[in-house]
Amino acid sequence: MIEFWFMNIIFAALIIGISLFFKNKKPPVMYIVPSAFTAVSIVLLIASFVIGGFSGMGMTVISICLLISSAAALIVVSFFGFLKNEKN
Repeated sequence: MIEFWFMNIIFAALIIGISLFFKNKKPPVMYIVPSAFTAVSIVLLIASFVIGGFSGMGMTVISICLLISSAAALIVVSFFGFLKNEKN
């Protein structure tokens, strides 16, 4: 169970880091990055049911971790974007 949350924290930190790397781009790319990871996690979740077995179960855990992390990262990145707009 601890590994699950540790994986969530690592994924969220990576997604937030990648998103904040693009924060100064003109179109808001920093919002697209967590959304893209959400789409990837949903595709992985569907593929895990096709694979089945223990490999599919492991892929399900990874895709759910990625889904939770990308949702949390989108909230954090949106908060940073809100703070940036309030400062200007």
